[in-house]
Amino acid sequence: MPRRSLTLCLCALVAVIGAACVPPEGDVQDATRYPRDTTMGEIQERGVVRVAVPGDLPPFSSADEGREPEGFVTELAAEIAEALRVDLDYRVVSGEEALDLVKKGKVDLAFPMIGITEGLARQNNLSGPFWIGHTRLLVSEDSSITRSDELSGETVCQYNEERTPLDLAALDDTITIIDAAESADCISELREGRAVAAAASDVHLMALATELDDFEIRGDGLSTTGYGVASSVEATDMTVFVNRVLTDSKSDGRWLEYYEKWLAPVANLEDPSAPDLTLQEVATLWPRDLEANQ
Repeated sequence: MPRRSLTLCLCALVAVIGAACVPPEGDVQDATRYPRDTTMGEIQERGVVRVAVPGDLPPFSSADEGREPEGFVTELAAEIAEALRVDLDYRVVSGEEALDLVKKGKVDLAFPMIGITEGLARQNNLSGPFWIGHTRLLVSEDSSITRSDELSGETVCQYNEERTPLDLAALDDTITIIDAAESADCISELREGRAVAAAASDVHLMALATELDDFEIRGDGLSTTGYGVASSVEATDMTVFVNRVLTDSKSDGRWLEYYEKWLAPVANLEDPSAPDLTLQEVATLWPRDLEANQ
């Protein structure tokens, strides 16, 4: 056989073998699909994952009327949707409402932004923490206060989540406490000078800092609380999946990218890092007998 003909035949053979090694388009798509009897498979069949997020807690999640939410947790929600190759449908609700929607099957996931306690972990299906919050202080930029032990004799606006309360007066009985029903109530107390600082989990202080340009978060954490993603009690497979997505976002550096984009401008942390605690570890920080509502 002439050399040119042999070369052409070999090239054709290689092309045929190469084509045979490339799986059909449908097989590639099937490789990313989950069985229909799994929670992930059901969501993929539907083509959309329904996620509940807060609408009034920037920079974690906020939404203007008629617009989709934006913020740190919406980036994580988008990671989950991308891993499933489905669209996102947001429901903007409060934390307790978010948990209720999950329990009733109205949404697949929720970012309730409620501090994890032992009781909450026992009663709900939660992922590991995507954020570790600390009770810190929000003070005026020109204030000399940098730590809680400098609050003696001062008046402080204090906001506590119901399940994870911390009373500053128990640490120093010379501090006058203004107990706020909502974290936003501290804005007027700070602006009008009735309080020299606001004390709350940094999740809430960051929201206040977005409203008060001339105030900043300071101080070491007086308490530690984790925040996780909720799935329905039956969807334990979904929690495993969410944990894997969160782990990937941390190890690949995307968690830190989202932090820099959304939280860094107000968090005032020197060395931020993705959470490395487990659900069990953050839950035991708040045993059931410490919960105000148990």
